[in-house]
Amino acid sequence: MAVTGKFANLDVATLTTMLAQWQTCLTAIAVGNQSYSMAGRSFTRADLEQVSDMVGELSYALQLKNGGLCRTVYSDFSGQ
Repeated sequence: MAVTGKFANLDVATLTTMLAQWQTCLTAIAVGNQSYSMAGRSFTRADLEQVSDMVGELSYALQLKNGGLCRTVYSDFSGQ
């Protein structure tokens, strides 16, 4: 999954609430429940990757807001 930062414009309180909801969903379907409903949508084990991606996006945005994200950039000067 490539994180895009699509939730970076949301405030910390909203991100925290959303992350908790999506983590609950991820845990429920990963640990054994066949499905989980949230905000009028149902998710099943088949949606596990989508739910996991959402948790990653929200975690990334929250880290950006809290200043806990460190980016490392490497340069390649080998001439290739």
